[in-house]
Amino acid sequence: MIENQVGRRYAEAIYALAEERGEVQETHSFLNSVMELYKQDVNFRNFIEHPLLNIQEKEEVLGEIFTEVPEQRRDIIFYILGKGRISHIRDIVTEYLKIYYEKHQILDVVATFAKELSEEQKEKLIQTLRDRTKHEIRLETQVDERILGGGILKIGDQVIDGSLRKELQQMKHGKKS
Repeated sequence: MIENQVGRRYAEAIYALAEERGEVQETHSFLNSVMELYKQDVNFRNFIEHPLLNIQEKEEVLGEIFTEVPEQRRDIIFYILGKGRISHIRDIVTEYLKIYYEKHQILDVVATFAKELSEEQKEKLIQTLRDRTKHEIRLETQVDERILGGGILKIGDQVIDGSLRKELQQMKHGKKS
């Protein structure tokens, strides 16, 4: 809970600064790439979270990693590092992305199905959700064969479970009652 508060506070400050500079989209892209790097590269994640490396060492390495990044966006990472909050980078970036999506009326949707959706099915799902919510949709799909059929949509904090597995469980529990 405290991590989310720290993340939200820093994210709001970063968003306000980006807005002031007219760099909201650029900051969004940069932080999104930092998040992808954090998720996908275990060495980067271990480096960021390593408690025995001092700020100067981390700043030097991060400066080399982000050498092509404009100074204003690199300074975001250095600021977080200097405040001793680099271990909260994931929370900060996650909260920044939430603020960005809220302000730009974009819904983050995670759709889980028993089989991979075709591109046509993904487009149809995006269009249906767009029509119903009046928001742009950022869709992530996952495959989970355990749901048997149907699908599960996670839209923000809301979960819509239309899976065959859930229906079978409800039928099973309904017969016991």
